[in-house]
Amino acid sequence: MSLVTFGLSRLTPGDPVRQRMVVEGERTTGDDLLAYEQSYGRLAKRLNRDLPAFYFTLNNAALPDTLYRIVMEDRRRAVRELALTYGNWPRVQAYYRELLTARTATNAQLQTAARRLLVRGDADYLRRQLLTLDGLPAARPLREAYAAMVANPWPYRVLLPRLHWHGLRNQYHYYLRGVLHGDLGVSNINGQSVARKIAVALPRTALVNGVALLLVYLLAVPLGLYMARYRGSRFDRWATFITFLGFGVPAFWIATLLSTFFTNSAYGMNWFPSMGFAQIPRGMGWWRALGEHIHHLALPVLCLAYPSFAYVARHLRAAALEELGKPYVKTGLMKGLSGSQVLWRHVFRNAAFPLVTLLGGLLPALLAGSVLIESIFNLPGMGRLLFTAATAEDWPVVTALVLINGALTILGLVLADIAYALIDPRIRLGKTPPR
Repeated sequence: MSLVTFGLSRLTPGDPVRQRMVVEGERTTGDDLLAYEQSYGRLAKRLNRDLPAFYFTLNNAALPDTLYRIVMEDRRRAVRELALTYGNWPRVQAYYRELLTARTATNAQLQTAARRLLVRGDADYLRRQLLTLDGLPAARPLREAYAAMVANPWPYRVLLPRLHWHGLRNQYHYYLRGVLHGDLGVSNINGQSVARKIAVALPRTALVNGVALLLVYLLAVPLGLYMARYRGSRFDRWATFITFLGFGVPAFWIATLLSTFFTNSAYGMNWFPSMGFAQIPRGMGWWRALGEHIHHLALPVLCLAYPSFAYVARHLRAAALEELGKPYVKTGLMKGLSGSQVLWRHVFRNAAFPLVTLLGGLLPALLAGSVLIESIFNLPGMGRLLFTAATAEDWPVVTALVLINGALTILGLVLADIAYALIDPRIRLGKTPPR
């Protein structure tokens, strides 16, 4: 998961160093190009952007093993394109150095052209720009370097593979070390710690989704069992209709309707707050505080609970129906056990495997939150944090949330496997089945 999130963070659009310069108040525009480059270089070094991305790189022979030292992304992309086009890295390097020299030339025309050429690698654009410098003596070294690069291509080097080993001083190594120490990076929007943002949003999401999950299992488990016990009855038919309806109606649509009609005085049903969590003043008793929380969380919990409620009830009904047809049920009834005792002591235990599977999958949702529900009810939890970060292109927050969600998914699957062994002693994890 760390490899996936690190790769995603490097594929996201935008320049993270430039974004951080904006957050920290550094100058990103102006005529003083050297001052800007120095500020950019210092920040890139602080963010480890002046290091190779991984322990090794597998490229072709046309690309050098030191391309990462060009820290400005637009310039690095341009040089990479030139190296792949012509394959002659010494000539490409000489041309790039002439551009660096020309970018601070006293001649304004040469200076402007060099700054444009530093971030472009397409051959047609380079040729047109250099034609505008024809006859300018100060541009002769640049034009000669360009002519030498074009006249001596080594295209075959693109076909030759080359492995570069960079050692432990690389971006991924420092990223992984930071993750293991709880350092998830810094937001590109306001410079706040990503771990701090998650620490604020996580308890709110855990509260809403935890209440919803508890409500789901308290109601869906007895409903699913009694639907199976009274199969074909009027109760079963009505319960089947309600669960199918709940399973099919989108939660975001119900959330929109509830937030429109039950939080708006225009419809005469301003019964619930429209957004946010309850602000509990100091000194308020726990009973009143609980009432305030319930008042604010009733609609979000309902919208999060009813799809899972229908899903759990339907799965448990199907599993219990299969168990009710087995001989041990008849044996228990013949020994004098009541129908409820057989249902809860024996059938439920054997039919609980689907519930364990669902619970393992619900753990990531419990802490990752719901983007749509939290956005509709303006709940400042993990789902809304992901939505706001994605829309603002705050990629450190997005990749950190992806990493946490992946880790929770793995944890949920492990807990489900352990629960299988606890429910059924015949299951032994890690043991080879007998032949």
